[in-house]
Amino acid sequence: MRGILRSVLLLLVVGLLAVSLGTGYAQTPTPPQGEDFDTGFYVSGAFLAQYYSVPNPLEIYGLPITQEFEGVSSFGIRTRMQYFSKARFDLVRTPEGERVVVANLGELLYPGPGPLAPVPTEGPTCRRFSATGKSVCYAFLQYYDANNGEVNFGNPISDLEIREGRYVQYFEKARMEWQPERQAETHVVLTDLGKRHFDLVQRDLEAGRPIGSAIPGRQRFPVAHAFFARPLIQSQSTQTLFVVVVDRFRQPVEGAEVSIVLQYPDGERAAYRLNNTDASGISTLTFNVGEWQPRQVVTLEVLVTANGEEARAQSWFRVWY
Repeated sequence: MRGILRSVLLLLVVGLLAVSLGTGYAQTPTPPQGEDFDTGFYVSGAFLAQYYSVPNPLEIYGLPITQEFEGVSSFGIRTRMQYFSKARFDLVRTPEGERVVVANLGELLYPGPGPLAPVPTEGPTCRRFSATGKSVCYAFLQYYDANNGEVNFGNPISDLEIREGRYVQYFEKARMEWQPERQAETHVVLTDLGKRHFDLVQRDLEAGRPIGSAIPGRQRFPVAHAFFARPLIQSQSTQTLFVVVVDRFRQPVEGAEVSIVLQYPDGERAAYRLNNTDASGISTLTFNVGEWQPRQVVTLEVLVTANGEEARAQSWFRVWY
């Protein structure tokens, strides 16, 4: 009798649970195995092993910006791939089995020779690479050697050039750029070629949608970007600043408060409160540069506040003539 009673009670509990689960309460889906680096984009398996194969993956590869998905490799072969802000991993088949290859995004995105930087490319602080005939010098060479450049960056494919107002150099897998506004020892950084290539070529909206991006109340972690319309500008001319605010899912943040401080060559600092960001996540300011001597630099500090969360950015422009 007790056994029958226990069976009836068990069936009753199961039935109640079934009813409760069927009245509008959805079970939380189990996330994929791997790491999402708090971005909503999961990295797992061979791609995760490749990510951690370098001692400083955040600096070399950046954060994941897509899910793993099927795409077309540089060789025209359909394969599994995943984009990071600075790189793309391709899973290729070889006679020895599958292995991860870091795509040659530098080659894919190099637009051809540009204006050369006025810097010597010969001497004891330079190294010429016989494979391409290009030289790498000074801090770029130090960065190359310190980060196993032969493996992680490949051979140089351009000279030191001026692009977007900066000194840059393209390699097979990466692009280095010189950012004088950064602290010492961190002037050399890698361009976000992964993001550039994905936005330019792939545009796979499903692969670029983070898991959990539609969960209400999830923190957005705003990210601020700042750039000037004319990085090199004439004295006493008009300059325009653009501040772009996106969340960690690369979606525009509307209504963010934007404050900036411009520091001029004589040490004077000018603070401005810009309009809140629009529906595209953008706020702008147009102002007169003032009278300065050629080669003098004006630096910028940006503070963004959105829903109680802060983000900062820096930029600069140079009076060129």
